[in-house]
Amino acid sequence: MKEIVAKRVSTLELFYDLIFVYAISKITGMIHHPVAGGLPPLAYVEFMFVVVMVMQLWLYQVLYINRFGRSRVIDTAGLLINMYAMAYLANNINTEWSLTFHSFNSAVLLLVAVLLGQYLCGSEKAPLRDRDVRAFTITLSLELLAVLVGLLSGYRYGIYWCVFGGLLGFLMPLAIYHQFIPANVNFPHLLERLGLIIIISFGEALVNVTRYFTGALFRPLPLLIFVLLAAMFGSYVIQTEKLINHHQRSRGFVLMYSHVFMVLAILSMTVGLDYLADHAVSRLFVWVLITASSAGYYLCLLVNDVYRRQRSRDGFWDYCLLGALVIVGSAISFALKSANVGLVLGFSLTSIAIFADLFVKAAVVKKKR
Repeated sequence: MKEIVAKRVSTLELFYDLIFVYAISKITGMIHHPVAGGLPPLAYVEFMFVVVMVMQLWLYQVLYINRFGRSRVIDTAGLLINMYAMAYLANNINTEWSLTFHSFNSAVLLLVAVLLGQYLCGSEKAPLRDRDVRAFTITLSLELLAVLVGLLSGYRYGIYWCVFGGLLGFLMPLAIYHQFIPANVNFPHLLERLGLIIIISFGEALVNVTRYFTGALFRPLPLLIFVLLAAMFGSYVIQTEKLINHHQRSRGFVLMYSHVFMVLAILSMTVGLDYLADHAVSRLFVWVLITASSAGYYLCLLVNDVYRRQRSRDGFWDYCLLGALVIVGSAISFALKSANVGLVLGFSLTSIAIFADLFVKAAVVKKKR
């Protein structure tokens, strides 16, 4: 198979990502305030939905540029208008949806409308004849219609229409999976764009944990937190840069959906680490939140094994080892959860062990080439 030439990530795309740095910080803030020693389930569900909504809007823009973008007027104008709309959307992210319902969903409406216009006019293909463009336009049209009905209905009933529209935009591609054409995807570009959103998410985590970096230079807690995050990010880097085959034909669905949940896991862990400073929060709750976040993150990393070259993919015992490392690390943290250092210790050991395992596998793969 002819090697795929990677599409360059433009400076404008990087500029576009800047607003998502702000949006992600606003999303994290939704669950920064614990109630009665924990987090109300409804607040976390709202947090999950906003992550999905923001990520699916970002992904539709990425996929348009990936398939059809050539730095034309329609590409540049679409990015700038959506950046403008995303700034409004980000400023209206909160848990009092009755107050910001119209502002938030008006921004969503503009974003979806611009994306639909780009796919219809910027692809230079007829939707009725090209199934790839048809799949995108149908999905975005239905999402646009649902959000519009929601806005016209008002908050009381419209909130359900808007949630339905967001979930439709996120899940409908799975139902029409075979309509999307793998040959249209520039896989190296997609992988690089998704990597940038992970960098933004880890950047948000590092900004939030800087509160612990005070006093003596080598205090145990900040050191363990930094090691935890650095090893988690290191594992991602090895998986995506050393083990995944960048030059392949793929729709990239597993890659995209796993990254949405990876962002969710990183932001959840960020909040769990932030809760360490609040002694009113139950240590058991903090342990559960970080355990679930850590397990979710590594599960998302694991499923991307499907994009490795056949000879470098993990087997059954590799999966067992990963699961055992997560369980043992969580058990150590549970046993020592009464102290913040002990609680973080187990997770840090797990992240180091998984990083080391991937590092060795990458070295073996390199020797075989």
